[in-house]
Amino acid sequence: MFTRARHLSCLLAAAWALASPPAQASDNLYVVVAASNPVQALSLRDVVALYTGRTRAFPNARMAVPLDFPRDSGQRQAFYWTLTHQDLAQINSYWSRLFFSGQLQPPRAVADEAEMRAALKRDPSALGYLMHEPADPALRVVLTVPLAAEPK
Repeated sequence: MFTRARHLSCLLAAAWALASPPAQASDNLYVVVAASNPVQALSLRDVVALYTGRTRAFPNARMAVPLDFPRDSGQRQAFYWTLTHQDLAQINSYWSRLFFSGQLQPPRAVADEAEMRAALKRDPSALGYLMHEPADPALRVVLTVPLAAEPK
């Protein structure tokens, strides 16, 4: 049975939890490769070129395999808005034009950050992005970009 003091302490704990700000993702975007990839750093221009299909190789001329999140995901929206200042409708239209013209295929989508990390570790030519800085020594951050605020 709850005593009055215990009941009050439970209510106070619940109120404190509701009043506390929720844990948020980082204010940064982390572009990541496997630690076995020889690339040590990429510029914003390099990443944009790889994720828009303008180039298919890292600056060291090794083939790059960009990985993406699902078509309408929040991570994907934040990534492309930060890099290109284009929303998902514009990015999806861009990739549809390239795909249906037979020029290029968009980056392969992975379901979530756990799958992104696993795919990056499996393939040294893979390139991905995360909303949380990876603590795994098998991954290397090659670019950190502050997330751009999306228009209201």
